[in-house]
Amino acid sequence: MDVKLEQYRIFYKVALSGSFTAGAEALFLTQSAVSQAIRSLENTLGVELFIRGKRGVELTQAGETLLGYVSNALSLLEQGQSQLAKARALEGGELRIGVGDTISRHLLLPALEQFNRLYPKVVLRIHNGMSREAIDLLRAGRVDLALANMPIDETGVCRVGEIPIHDCFVMGRGYAHRVGGPIAFDQLNEHPLILLEGKSSSRRFLDHCMAEHGVVLHAEFELGSHDLLLDFAAADLGLACVVEEFSKSMLESGAVTRVRTPELPARSVGIFTLRKHTPPAVAALLELLGM
Repeated sequence: MDVKLEQYRIFYKVALSGSFTAGAEALFLTQSAVSQAIRSLENTLGVELFIRGKRGVELTQAGETLLGYVSNALSLLEQGQSQLAKARALEGGELRIGVGDTISRHLLLPALEQFNRLYPKVVLRIHNGMSREAIDLLRAGRVDLALANMPIDETGVCRVGEIPIHDCFVMGRGYAHRVGGPIAFDQLNEHPLILLEGKSSSRRFLDHCMAEHGVVLHAEFELGSHDLLLDFAAADLGLACVVEEFSKSMLESGAVTRVRTPELPARSVGIFTLRKHTPPAVAALLELLGM
């Protein structure tokens, strides 16, 4: 049935007011336009909605039935419009973010704390997972924003910013005496290596860098958490490859120290949305992240 929403709005106003004239005045329409709209609606639906009388109109049984549905539908539309208005003003709505534990803790959390103070009525929903899982959630429309270690497959998403990070090898204080001086990449396997699991994007990046130098690293420990890498290194269990920016507190405290190796190439954490034109809540968080 080809019924326009405006016809239902006119029907609703007339039903509430009990008069074509009063309904027309409420809608700023002519009485003729209102009468034509109701007649067209009745013809389309194949039922009579009003009993016309000298003192106005009354709903038929079919009209009473339709009024209940139209009332609910228009109420839902108004609620939707209200929620959208609140979201635009950051007075409501939600912000869904896909991000891994390490990036969440070291890069995202400070911005989220600020965001929550500025916009307390916006609900924050964090979906934790590996970088590629965060991007998959974004592609599926289940999150509004994703943060992921680069490089990563960017098909179907839009990169709106990136934050540079740098990898390095670290060791505990007690292990330092076993390392006399600088270590070349092809000497790393002479020490127990503490690395992230092979399926992580950070580990794949490291393996790619080593392959360019003809080196295949053999991990003594493969862990699923960046912070565990630091803990294992601080316990003098070997050399760990970590992100320098995520390791500042332990480096500054001396719990771990950098191993002198050739510099690894810089990489970045990418910030992604589905499209360049972002919702207000996403734009506000991007601003707090310096994008």
